[in-house]
Amino acid sequence: MRTFQRLSLIAAFSAVALLAGCASAGNEALSKQTGATLQEHIEKDVTTKAQVQAMLGQPQSVSFNNGQEQWTYNFAHATPTAVNFVPIVNLFVHQANVDHKMLVILFNKDGVVQDYSYTHGQSVMRSGIGQ
Repeated sequence: MRTFQRLSLIAAFSAVALLAGCASAGNEALSKQTGATLQEHIEKDVTTKAQVQAMLGQPQSVSFNNGQEQWTYNFAHATPTAVNFVPIVNLFVHQANVDHKMLVILFNKDGVVQDYSYTHGQSVMRSGIGQ
């Protein structure tokens, strides 16, 4: 019976660890890109919408301004910090380190990249009544 209790306890802790794991949102293809790889693949006045879409898929948003089309791609990955695993404290405080990327591409009226902007940063997300 003691072995069964240990196995149950290990299974419970494993389930909690899996449920409290990392979370991602946005364009998975952008998650694999860096400023250097984007610079290699996206060339102003050369790269077309079809080529961008083949590389990154559908954008999260499309907007139009003065005859130009703007595509926006986003990706964020959150990793919980140690405070989330402290008993009692985790009932009041939640915290995660967030890695985020954003790519904005501006196309001219011919559907060719006119300009683009890539940002990559880190931030901390906090929640709970103890914040």
